[in-house]
Amino acid sequence: MPVIHVETFKSDDDKKADLVAEITKLFCEKMNLRPEQIHVVFDEYEPNNWATGGKLWSRM
Repeated sequence: MPVIHVETFKSDDDKKADLVAEITKLFCEKMNLRPEQIHVVFDEYEPNNWATGGKLWSRM
């Protein structure tokens, strides 16, 4: 049973629900699994807790 971790900025539930549906569908098709075998976990961050290229996202 795969556990898929998604690290992202905070997002609304509708966007997350759409993403979960697509991830689940893809894993079912490609790995021959049932939806109830797939777990998706969101780790959400504020932009001031994430940096790329030496710059905080909150300052980009």
